[in-house]
Amino acid sequence: MFYEELKQIIKSVMEQDLRGKALTAVLTANISPAEIYESDDMLVTDAYFSLLHFATGEETVTDAEWKYFLECLNGDRDYSLDEKLQMSNQSGTGGSV
Repeated sequence: MFYEELKQIIKSVMEQDLRGKALTAVLTANISPAEIYESDDMLVTDAYFSLLHFATGEETVTDAEWKYFLECLNGDRDYSLDEKLQMSNQSGTGGSV
């Protein structure tokens, strides 16, 4: 659920430097916030809120964190909130959720 949409948006952030209002517009055009709030998938909610907070400037997300989200969304590794938060804390960016 939402994996393909999130992957495409994260790739746009990394490859095309999508950010700010343009990123917010892409998020709202492709993903329903109401469905995210109802989701029990921590990967989906964390990726979405990382994108949203990055778009508004509330959070800095490193390329390593974006790559981690992509690996998890691709099924190449299992998502772990603890691992994600540890990665965020090591980079000094804080975390979402």
